Amino acid sequence: MGENLPRVTAVICTHNRAALLPAALESLLAQSLPPTDYEILVIDNASTDETPQILQRYLASVTAVQLRSAVQPILGLSHARNLAIELAAGDIIAFMDDDAVAGTEWLAALLETYQLAPHAWAVGGKVLPLWEVPRPDWLQDRWLGQLSLLDLGDQILQLAPPRALYGVNCSFRRSVFAALGLFRTDLGRRASQLWGSEESELQARIRQHGGAILYNPQAQVWHAVPASRLRRRYFVRLAYYKGRDRVRLMILQSTRPHLLWRSLHNGLSVGHQWLRLCLAPLDSTRQLQALCATAGWAGFLVEMVHVALGPSS
Repeated sequence: MGENLPRVTAVICTHNRAALLPAALESLLAQSLPPTDYEILVIDNASTDETPQILQRYLASVTAVQLRSAVQPILGLSHARNLAIELAAGDIIAFMDDDAVAGTEWLAALLETYQLAPHAWAVGGKVLPLWEVPRPDWLQDRWLGQLSLLDLGDQILQLAPPRALYGVNCSFRRSVFAALGLFRTDLGRRASQLWGSEESELQARIRQHGGAILYNPQAQVWHAVPASRLRRRYFVRLAYYKGRDRVRLMILQSTRPHLLWRSLHNGLSVGHQWLRLCLAPLDSTRQLQALCATAGWAGFLVEMVHVALGPSS
């Protein structure tokens, strides 16, 4: 790497979050790293709000840290991230969501982890909540991962399946993408469509090739949790897309009979959830579990039909 190039590129991919983007940018501008050690790269993913104007104001005023932006007109988080990988100058590429704010030590903690653990291919950290409204009583800890919240304690850990980093707070060595390829563009958010799993799929590839994935609790970000995500219907809708994701994740490694068997297994699991609910029909946790299991199965079946009829939409 050239002497004048940054060590790490901090990436924000954004779509129509003009109201939240300034807080994310300000948190990156306030990092404890020397300004010459990092750059900020913002990918505008087909925004139609005031995002371009906000970016122009920052580009015109920020001088201490190198700030760059680019437009990815193809809608989809994976498309935006892949463009960022192409443009990034750092040997470490760190991703943060546009509705998050980073702690001042975020980038420093990520870099320190890579220095201490040469075998680490990916590093992330804690994701703590910024509640727009008080957390509802029914939202148990088991559901927090569905909001991309992550707290695995206060020790550095090497993650083993099923644990994985979330896209709101994750980083990778540039060499990972050269060796394994980019994020899959049939996965990942597309505006209001809740596709996902692109980060976990990449982490699965890392593990298959012997790479380590580390969690450093000092690499903290705070993730906005709007009131709209604290409704049961959000979790049900998310489960539907996760069901569709599962087919896309399995299709490259599974035969059609195996997919049919998984569909049957999922159906039996749905039946089990509803039977449990019958034993305690007023139990709000069992209600949500039954609804999410049903939605996940429905998504799985819908995506199987798409696969049978032709290319995934």
